[in-house]
Amino acid sequence: MKTLNLYKKLKLLLQKTTLGSGPRHFTFHPNGKYAYCIEEMGGAVSVYSYENGKLSNLQRIHTHSEKYKDSFESSDVHISPDGKFLYASNRGKENNIAIFSIQNNGTLKTVGYQSTKGKHPRVFGLDPSGKFLIATNTGSGNVVVFKRNFETGLLKKVGKKIKIKNVSCVQIKKY
Repeated sequence: MKTLNLYKKLKLLLQKTTLGSGPRHFTFHPNGKYAYCIEEMGGAVSVYSYENGKLSNLQRIHTHSEKYKDSFESSDVHISPDGKFLYASNRGKENNIAIFSIQNNGTLKTVGYQSTKGKHPRVFGLDPSGKFLIATNTGSGNVVVFKRNFETGLLKKVGKKIKIKNVSCVQIKKY
């Protein structure tokens, strides 16, 4: 996709999102058939099919458990390299990563939630192999590495927390 065309498509998409949802980050599935937009204020991920330059609504699913009804602070969204799982960060009251399995039709099914072991997980990243997820907790100034289970999508903390004052971004390079 050309950048200009993508910009036009995103502009069209943002005009069609739920009023007040606060679209924050957007990503395509590795197969190019589906797209996902995390809503900062809506606390949800909107799922779209993508075909011939057109996005069509498929699903809107909350990134929070049912016990949370307001004050959402969803932040970042990434798909595992194998295309099987979607991960979404929640700041605020929860400070976790919501884990979803991606169904054959692109829709999402909630798998669970993993604490980021810190406060305000603004950004996270998956390494190119898909083995690890690295969460940055801006509020507590720490970075936590999780090993990803390829079958279940669940995350398990590995190693020690790394303290980095005001950490808010992570980029992973393959060596």
